[in-house]
Parts: sequence; structure tokens; C-alpha cells
Amino acid sequence: MRSKYGTVIGAAMVLVLAAGCSSSSGESSSSTATSSSPVDVGAPLPDAVKSKGKLTVGVKCDYPPFGYIDESSKNAGFEIAIAHQMASYAFGDPDALALTCVTGSNRVSFLTSKRIDLIEATMNYTAERAQTIDFSTPYFDSGVKLLVPKDSPITSFEQLAGKPVISISGATASLWLTQCMKDVKQTLFTETSQALTALNQNRGVAFAQDDTLLLDLAAKNPDLKVVGEVKADSPWGMGVRKGDAQMLAWVNGALAHMQKTDFFWTEFQKTVTDPSVQEQFAKYVPRPGSELTYPSGSTLKC
Repeated sequence: MRSKYGTVIGAAMVLVLAAGCSSSSGESSSSTATSSSPVDVGAPLPDAVKSKGKLTVGVKCDYPPFGYIDESSKNAGFEIAIAHQMASYAFGDPDALALTCVTGSNRVSFLTSKRIDLIEATMNYTAERAQTIDFSTPYFDSGVKLLVPKDSPITSFEQLAGKPVISISGATASLWLTQCMKDVKQTLFTETSQALTALNQNRGVAFAQDDTLLLDLAAKNPDLKVVGEVKADSPWGMGVRKGDAQMLAWVNGALAHMQKTDFFWTEFQKTVTDPSVQEQFAKYVPRPGSELTYPSGSTLKC
């Protein structure tokens, strides 16, 4: 199901909780690609993936509009459309795909234990993560901000000192707070729905997370607002197992083909239909002649 940047999160969150976050059957809303012949992306698909006849991808299931479970209990969102396109490149069939729900705290372990072939789960590049996995070229960009009640006096990260803050275990926001604001008392959750409930119950003064998700939550919840300057700004990349040069080459080839055909921007406009939001995020996707690059050094600078 396509969504505005304001899709109804309540229904999506209920379905996520009902389905759990271990794995999905790979069912998803109708993909943009149609069955055809595999596409030569300039690098061969690894034999181990080819022999299975499908891609196994770890995706978010609680992060609209990028990866979530829709009202029909199917995977949907911008990243899901990208996964279908990759399956179409690999096998000529956009549904040659198994989608596994992952969280910020388990996505890397799912990859390294070979439960999935690829992470595509709103994962910011960090030099620290790059020591454990290999990152593809980037396909989106975001940074960390704060979600607070509409009447909150908090407007900046500096005002969080000594206060309880809600965050997601393993997420960039939590890593940045741990390193840069050691006196903040983090209340950690694994699911967006849990964090949002905690914020509404005043169990923390703010919810720190990627600005892309927080803007969506604020659009759906008129009693909340997004504040703070961007922290830990870094593009998202897909993750492959460390040293798997063949898989990395194929993934980068697939992403380059999407950029060349302007797939990312075309699909983002379908997923996020509000023109004002589209304009705000136009520079956040790679397009023909417009690259995203990872920062040098640590992205968790204070």
C-alpha cells in the first residue's frame, strides 16, 4: 500500500506487534516491477544466492513510510519497493524475495549468522558498524532529532542533560547519546510503537531517533513536534557480510542501476505523496548526476 508521509501508524504498529519481528513470509504490497528477465548490473549474482532462487533481506517492519506492515498485513514502504526491484534484477521476478523483520539491535547479528543475505533497514553508516559489516553505496540520508510533546519546553539536545530520554536499542540515536551525552538516562526499546507509547506516558522527556521517522510520527500525532538540530547525520547503506566482495559488488551494481534510471526519486514520490515533504527530502536520495557520500571518520562526533 502506498502512503502519504502521514500513513496511519496505529494500524501499522498493531500489526507489527501481532506479527512479531522475527520474520515475514515475504508477502508485500504490489511491487513496482513486473516479471521479466534478470538485469545485468555489471557484477554477477553470488552463486549462493542464485541457488536459492530468491533474495533474503532484513527490513524494518515498524518504520513507515520506509518499511512497515500495512493494514493487509503485508510489508510496504520505500525500502520494500527497493527490495522488490533488486529481486527483479536478480531473478527477473520482483517477488523472488523473502523479507525478514529486523530491529536496530538484531539486524547485524541476523546478517552475520546468515539468517539474511542483506540488511536494508534504515541503517546509518558509522565507522564503528563498518568494522563488523561492509556497507553498500548509500541510497538515502538522515540524521537524529527529538520528538517531544507539543507543549514541551525542550528545543535542543543540550536541554536533555540529566533527564530520561527514550531511544531504540542499537539505533544511531542511542549510540550518539551514549557517547556524547553520558548524563542522559536512556530508556531503551526495540520497537517504535513501544517508544511512542512511552513518550505519550511521559516516561521520557523526548524520543531521540532519525528525523525521517520523527517527522512522520509528528504528522500523524498533532500533540507531538520535532525539535533539535540534526546530530549524527549520515547516509543509509545496505549491509553485507564482512569481506563478501561478490555480494557487495552485485548490490552496488543494482543500486547504481537504480540511480541511473532515477528509481529512488520516482519511488519516493509514490511512497510519500505530499509535495511539501517531497521537496524537503529531494536531496536525500541519489539521482542521476547527484551522489550521496559517507562522511570520513566517525559520524558519532559530539
